[in-house]
Amino acid sequence: MNKYKYFYIVNQRIIFKDSFDVVQTGVLMKSIFILILLIVIFQGCISPAVKTGDPLHYELPGLNNTTIFYLNVSTTQVIEHIDDQISFDYQIENIGAFTDPVAVDYSGNNASVNISIVSILGRNFAHFNFSSNFSGFVAYSRPGGQDFSYVPPMNRTTRVVLPENFTAGTMFLGYIQPEPDNISQDTSGREVLIWNNASLEKIRVKYHHKDMTELLAYFIGLLLLSTMLVWIYYKYSISAIQKKRKILEKDIRKGKS
Repeated sequence: MNKYKYFYIVNQRIIFKDSFDVVQTGVLMKSIFILILLIVIFQGCISPAVKTGDPLHYELPGLNNTTIFYLNVSTTQVIEHIDDQISFDYQIENIGAFTDPVAVDYSGNNASVNISIVSILGRNFAHFNFSSNFSGFVAYSRPGGQDFSYVPPMNRTTRVVLPENFTAGTMFLGYIQPEPDNISQDTSGREVLIWNNASLEKIRVKYHHKDMTELLAYFIGLLLLSTMLVWIYYKYSISAIQKKRKILEKDIRKGKS
């Protein structure tokens, strides 16, 4: 025999008569949905393993406690120093902005590593997972361009190596923010910008070909010359008009007299 004679539904709740039991189906379904959503968001979506690249394509080894960026118009190569870590994460713009990753120890030997892309809360991370605690260098490539920006971590040196025959900081053509602690040249004649500790301050560099400085100087010189010629022509024209006006005024006075 059925214990309850009948039931009725109010606001998505099934309420049985002659009992205080309430089965809140709507609330239960919403709770399950939110729980699943939170699990997906915080755990993230993991892409298949990323194919590793060739270490010979990079200028390895790097430097201890230093992140090095080798800038190029088409591709930027990044070399990170890793010290006794089992895993390492690097934030990327999108999956296509991370290619040819490698990991080598201090001796230059390839490390055993699994690399994947993890998406968490709308952000993409390249995840390096080593088989054991790893010390050495990881390198990867990302899209290039003549505008570079990077927010360094605390207590870490950042080196930005410009392409050969390029420079930065020229007025109207480029800029370097903040001011580097040191600007030097490497053995290949490339300009190297060094920040020993930027303290989470965003580094911004806009670089250009060295010939652009001379072209800018020629352009400014030509502009000044053109301006001077226009001014001289203007003064000459005004002077000629004034002379003609005086002659006309004299003729008019003679006619009246």
